[in-house]
Amino acid sequence: MTDNKLVSSGVHVTQGRGTALGQLRWPGPRSWKREATFLVAILMGLTAGYFTVSHFASQAAQDLADRCTARFEIELENADIDSLTRALPRSLCECLANSLLDKNGIARMAMVNWRLLDPLALEPVTEKDEDSCINALWVPSVELAKRLSL
Repeated sequence: MTDNKLVSSGVHVTQGRGTALGQLRWPGPRSWKREATFLVAILMGLTAGYFTVSHFASQAAQDLADRCTARFEIELENADIDSLTRALPRSLCECLANSLLDKNGIARMAMVNWRLLDPLALEPVTEKDEDSCINALWVPSVELAKRLSL
């Protein structure tokens, strides 16, 4: 179907249907709003994914710290050492869990929590990391050193 129009100078102009529909689909503010909405949706999806992964990674590190603390307290009870502060094993294990998280990243720790990655595939904590955690938490005390050496 064509539209015939008489222009002011007396010339007939014919416009095809396809051209008219092309002008109706002109990318204007409506298309910009749609693209902006799409980009905001992608951004929100990525943000939600990041927070989900970080939640599961922190949960894996917390589980690791809990198990480490329980094992460390059992070893201290079996060693017949006078009662140390209750916060020491927990703080030491949290420091080690954080160093493991720093070495492997949140994505790999979250995959361990989801059972998508074997825990043995993680890069282990080295003795240097252990020493730095102990040095950060341990306050040198001559009294305590005498008790432990006896």
